[in-house]
Amino acid sequence: MKNKYIWMLGTWMCTVSAFTSCQDIVTYEEEMDDSEFVSTGAPVIEGVYTPDGMETPVTGADLGEMIVLKGKNLSNVTQIRLNDRKVSLSEVYATASRVYFPVPGEVPTDITNKLYFETELGYTTTDFKVIIPSLVVTGLYNEFALPGSDVQIVGGYFDIYGFGGENERSVVTMNGTALVVKEVTSTSMTVTLPNDISDNGSIQVTYVGTEGETVFNIPYRQSNSIVWNLSNPDGYSFWAGTSLITDGNNAGDPQALCGPYFRVKGDYSGWSWNNLLCGGFNLSEEVASNPSDYWLKFEVSSSKNTPFYDSATAGYIIQLNSGSYAWNPSSSNSFNTYGEWATVRLELTSVATNGLSAGWTNFFWIMQPNSDWTVDHSFANIRIEKKQN
Repeated sequence: MKNKYIWMLGTWMCTVSAFTSCQDIVTYEEEMDDSEFVSTGAPVIEGVYTPDGMETPVTGADLGEMIVLKGKNLSNVTQIRLNDRKVSLSEVYATASRVYFPVPGEVPTDITNKLYFETELGYTTTDFKVIIPSLVVTGLYNEFALPGSDVQIVGGYFDIYGFGGENERSVVTMNGTALVVKEVTSTSMTVTLPNDISDNGSIQVTYVGTEGETVFNIPYRQSNSIVWNLSNPDGYSFWAGTSLITDGNNAGDPQALCGPYFRVKGDYSGWSWNNLLCGGFNLSEEVASNPSDYWLKFEVSSSKNTPFYDSATAGYIIQLNSGSYAWNPSSSNSFNTYGEWATVRLELTSVATNGLSAGWTNFFWIMQPNSDWTVDHSFANIRIEKKQN
């Protein structure tokens, strides 16, 4: 006897894992003998494949990826495990010769690199490695977020490591106190900062991965590293740009985070040379001798109507110790903070194209648009900060 069987692959992919892309729905509609679903003995796995590579077997797959088993006596599945994670049987489609199912999207706690397959007539195992990405922590979206506010921690794979929720396995702490995790996605998680914290601290992100427990230290408000105190600009030999300094109380100003900052607003013609804040500061011997150990950091804010332009090799030009570096945050994707503050991290060695020497160091912020620009951009807390982790 023949029956028509319809099975749909793909819709589950949109929910299994945020870091695997949603795949098109694939519908199998075919006439099959009932015998195709009959097993007569213990299961035998002859190979593991991906749906789009049924000719060449694979030895591993990513979390959330679809895989296919080929073999014998594979129907009437009762349990599938990869490491210690079970596959939901509602996501399994099995005939006697093939089985389709997704790799579980959760990180295993006991890694055996084995696939366990059980049916009503027996079980078998085969070597198979689930590829588990390590957590990526880039830092705070805004390192100078105010105490008591919500802030995003940005990076990758937060959603698979158990942050927040009833079954929390990974934690975010500050000064030994756990922070409330409010929202988690693959690329970020939002936490609430305590009200009683001070500058020059750090946030700890602790998780257990394939190599055991790992702790990331995220710097928070490293005000000791700021090179220009714009509350008292005397002493920095500013020869341009002091008229741009604001305390955050002018119309349209972003909220001040750590004292005054400078705001660039207006229409600028293409290829015009505009000296913004230009002066200098004393560079320490430690930084000059070990520039690869340091970041150049600052916070930026762009009005929602004036994102940062793709400026190629022009745009905002940072001149440090007579070197020249063109900062272009929109070279790949349009960068717009929509009136909020965002932290920029640049390798100091990349910015200091002319090297560094201890002592008085010229530091100029220039703008040279590569076309006619209308801007409303603010810059704050320019600092040379030692790397952590």
